[in-house]
Amino acid sequence: MTNTKMEKYTAGFGLSLVVTSLLNAVILVLKETNDAVMDTMKAALGHHWTTHGALVIALFVVLGFIFSSMKIGEKWDSQKLLKYIIWAAIISGVVIAGFFLPNLKST
Repeated sequence: MTNTKMEKYTAGFGLSLVVTSLLNAVILVLKETNDAVMDTMKAALGHHWTTHGALVIALFVVLGFIFSSMKIGEKWDSQKLLKYIIWAAIISGVVIAGFFLPNLKST
């Protein structure tokens, strides 16, 4: 498989995916452990999950355009970005599972 340079939006939104995936896990743990954050998120858009989703989507779009303007595609190849995406998914999954698994109760 050949490592290829990427188009600026591919690189920018790929890096945005990495960052927002990790931030998603952080936001989840933060709101579940801090009542003030949970209440603020509930009040913002009516339900904490609605606010959570809107925040993550907005961050993805904004960061995608910011990172796209930084010419990351000229510095990174597709293999490097793919590794970052995979590791972000693994780390986010471990954080979320690690948070919720101790709270599961068998019925």
